[in-house]
Amino acid sequence: MVAALLAGALAGLVNGFFTAVLRVPSFIVTLAGSIGYAGLLLVVMGPQTTLVVRDSTIRSLAPNYLPPALGWGIPLVCLGLYALGVWYNQRQRSAANLPVKHPTQLVLQLAAATAIVVILVFLFQSYQGVPQAVMIALGLVVVFWLILRKTAFGRHLYAVGGNAEAARRAGINVVRMKLTVFMLASTLAAFAGIMMTSRSTAVATQISSTLLLNAIAAAVIGGVSLFGGRGSVWAVVLGALVIGSLDNGLDLLNQEQGIKNIVQGAVLVLAVTADAVVRRAGFAKGK
Repeated sequence: MVAALLAGALAGLVNGFFTAVLRVPSFIVTLAGSIGYAGLLLVVMGPQTTLVVRDSTIRSLAPNYLPPALGWGIPLVCLGLYALGVWYNQRQRSAANLPVKHPTQLVLQLAAATAIVVILVFLFQSYQGVPQAVMIALGLVVVFWLILRKTAFGRHLYAVGGNAEAARRAGINVVRMKLTVFMLASTLAAFAGIMMTSRSTAVATQISSTLLLNAIAAAVIGGVSLFGGRGSVWAVVLGALVIGSLDNGLDLLNQEQGIKNIVQGAVLVLAVTADAVVRRAGFAKGK
């Protein structure tokens, strides 16, 4: 698993070098990389079309469920930390004479978060418990949400995405930022591959043709701007849930793959169009 993560980081470093240093368009680099790595997978696997994974550690990552104590305990502790963070942020803004949220708004915000957490955990516990894979995924989401919202790295990332030249003039090392982001993205992709392997207990040579479309659609539907500078981790999670619900719903309706592709493509076009319209409206208002 460590080797897989390192391989993912290396792939991102190569992509980032061509994009950030040699200034080759990222779309071309990542598309060429996707084709090339798919070919490398075929070479490594050889005539074997499927590799069954029997390692107990890998197989135990995704399918297992947390015991009830941990299933309730971890979300409630995280909820308490979130409430503490909201209170601390409110106190810091008040001390700096910055605008703060009204107490009623804070109560509603914390009540909504509590309701969502309790309902989700209750639904999970009414089945077999909280899936370990869900907890791992949410842990990663929280970590990167904190990185993007609470660190200088996150602020620099938004600045580079919004206007790379302005970020460079402000003293941000744009090349290093792009290299880091490419490496993080590919490392997370490698980790996702490990989780998929754990869930299916096998690795196939044929990569899903809709995997890339679903990844892009989840980000765009979640509000990530294709033009850069705008996006939220939690919104991407919502976009992924929308795509997953579409896929699952069409499966339940016994629709063929062609219909599923048409619907997902239409949703993606609508999301990109909405993003472009909102961006133009923002420019027209001087934002």
